[in-house]
Amino acid sequence: MNTLGRAVLLSMIPVNVLVIAWIAIGRVAYGVIGWFWIILLVTAVPLALIALLVTTVLAWTQHGRPRSLTGLQAAGQLVTWAGLVVFGAFMPDFGDTDDSQVALLTQAFGYSDSLFELSFLVSTAGAVVAIAGYIVLLSTLSFVRRPAPAPPAGRPRGGATMAA
Repeated sequence: MNTLGRAVLLSMIPVNVLVIAWIAIGRVAYGVIGWFWIILLVTAVPLALIALLVTTVLAWTQHGRPRSLTGLQAAGQLVTWAGLVVFGAFMPDFGDTDDSQVALLTQAFGYSDSLFELSFLVSTAGAVVAIAGYIVLLSTLSFVRRPAPAPPAGRPRGGATMAA
């Protein structure tokens, strides 16, 4: 059994919930809130929720006992989570006035156009990494699933019994 795969599988539901919450409200911890927050709530949050729900169901319905992810599936899930955390942290925001552009880096180091643009670049990179990890995860959960256990020796497949 892959212990990393087992740990990631057992962590999927709680970590998925935390990552969704992070995308929705995590930036508020840094004082980054504005109109883009509403856009994230109606686009990125539902999309991430559906995507993570699909892979969680696929992961938990794989064959084999004890339940576990393969190494590649676990890596895909970890990369997806990391990308979503970076995306949620660094996504810049804007408001109604000219001086209301805020981002994690501008909150930490003071406002400059270059820091605002860098925050957007890091956020975009996080989204690209999350999408790449998700493609690996979804592909391996769909096409490289754990094999079904072999039936016990001497017993035909399908549960039929042999007549004497």
